[in-house]
Amino acid sequence: MRAVVLDTGPLVGLLHDGDAHHDSAVAGIRRSAEQGRALVTTWEVVGEAYTLIRTRISARRQPPAAMTVLRWAEDSGVLIEQSVEGDQRRAIELLRIHADVALSYVDALVLAISERLGVDELQTVDAHLGAVRLSRPLLVTVV
Repeated sequence: MRAVVLDTGPLVGLLHDGDAHHDSAVAGIRRSAEQGRALVTTWEVVGEAYTLIRTRISARRQPPAAMTVLRWAEDSGVLIEQSVEGDQRRAIELLRIHADVALSYVDALVLAISERLGVDELQTVDAHLGAVRLSRPLLVTVV
């Protein structure tokens, strides 16, 4: 599938102009789109981005900034991939195999979904995702 999967960091960077990764996330997403890749993410990433903005980034923990994530998910045209049971099992397997890598569950799930879809690229701010070996090549771009 000619697509780029967005992890939580680039999504937060894209939608929050005060984020340290804003400029690089916008540039990375633009570059991937110019290369003909569709934008894909997951509801787990959307939820994690919402929570991160709501609890750590938004001034006084106000919901409007966090709601931007949900509006983007509904209105941007991004493909939001549903995780399936096989993705959950593969995420657990990746966590076991790569116990020495500081993966979160959402990291492992995004990798599993990227693997299942056969996408070209995963954009993240977490360089350690590149240490995970999948059954097919995946370009892990750190923005």
